[in-house]
Amino acid sequence: MIPINKDLISKLPLYTLFCVFWSFGMASEPIRKPLIDFSDESVIDQLISVNDNVMGGISEGQFRITDDKTLEFSGSLSLENNGGFASIRTRATDLNLDGYDNIGIRLKGDGRTYYFNLMTSSRSAASSYRAPLNTQKDTWQDIHIHLNDFVYTSFGRIIVGAAPLKAKDIQSLGFTLSDKKSGPFQLEISEIIAQKQTDTNKTSVVRKSNESDENMDIVDTAISAGTFKTLVAAVQAAGLVNSLKGKGPLTVFAPSDEAFSKLPEGTVENLLKSENRDKLIAVLSYHVVPGKILLSDQSWETLQGQSIKIKTPGSFQVNEAKVLKSDILTSNGVIHVIDNVLLPPVKKLSPRQAAKEVIQLAINRGVPLFNAGQPSACAAIYEVAAHSLLKSHTDALDEQDRSVLRDALSKVQDKDDPREQAWTLRRALDVVNQSLDED
Repeated sequence: MIPINKDLISKLPLYTLFCVFWSFGMASEPIRKPLIDFSDESVIDQLISVNDNVMGGISEGQFRITDDKTLEFSGSLSLENNGGFASIRTRATDLNLDGYDNIGIRLKGDGRTYYFNLMTSSRSAASSYRAPLNTQKDTWQDIHIHLNDFVYTSFGRIIVGAAPLKAKDIQSLGFTLSDKKSGPFQLEISEIIAQKQTDTNKTSVVRKSNESDENMDIVDTAISAGTFKTLVAAVQAAGLVNSLKGKGPLTVFAPSDEAFSKLPEGTVENLLKSENRDKLIAVLSYHVVPGKILLSDQSWETLQGQSIKIKTPGSFQVNEAKVLKSDILTSNGVIHVIDNVLLPPVKKLSPRQAAKEVIQLAINRGVPLFNAGQPSACAAIYEVAAHSLLKSHTDALDEQDRSVLRDALSKVQDKDDPREQAWTLRRALDVVNQSLDED
């Protein structure tokens, strides 16, 4: 045993004394670590804002330190120019979080769903690991998020199969609003800390997927099971977290990660793209039935509007999917685990709906190219869409619509500037799209 000189110790400063005892194993490592100090005036220099202006949008998001020494993230979200996000983040630095496993945030919001982002040293500037923050209007909340619950995204799109988040790689943190709702917003944060698992009993306990816990809701149950990561990521991308955490009751037929892997390559990635959000919502809501039901031989209408068939002879079956585990009870419903993703029957589009899809697809593909400095590529996409509408969607267009498209196609032949060509065709597509909305 190493002897300790008590006279020497009595003369040491408190911090040095702590280090001495720590080195001898007589004190444990702190299990709470503040990640940002809002009482320090210099913290303002650590923060930057990144809004959709970088892609042509006009949303406004800014930050300030309040008189109460809290961080206020506020502004106005706009969906114009294909925009719709505002964010703030800290500048990159080594946060030394190796060994920490969850994040605690104390915040007060406006009822909207924000994202908390963690950026790492091994990823690009346009990517982050994120988790949703479901705020309650004008109410202070203490939210705890395990690192395993963060989902990797790039340009706002969830990337399936990415490496899990490692605490030691985290170099920056921030907040994003991208809920597709225009208007003012305000989020106030008083504390952000890293924690050890032992520091809070609010962190989800990992359980097996066949266990029930009626004190946890459907979303928390799926997260804690650890076998529904793709489903949870899809629910977050579709903005359905609040719906599945609501009072209910609801019945969810939950495809496992293995079930999602059976889909054709690229299917999940395409559904998670922002332009396919409506399709993703349709697929996910096809797995949810209002009410808390036990399995029986009958048909049930889903939240998506179409029915699923539940078969009981032999093993339970929902449409063509086998039920691997039934009756997992939660605080707001019940979960049945299935081995395949349920895809709703394809509804036949009306001629007008089909024409609108052509226009929307062209805009979704063209705008990012235009904003990335490739107006000629954008103009080419718009031109193909205009020709397609004239040749293949004649039943949807009236003579005025056809005239608008023909006139635009004629005008771009006389323009040398690809930006002018793109804007000329875009204005024509917008006019036709609005006409298709009219009765």
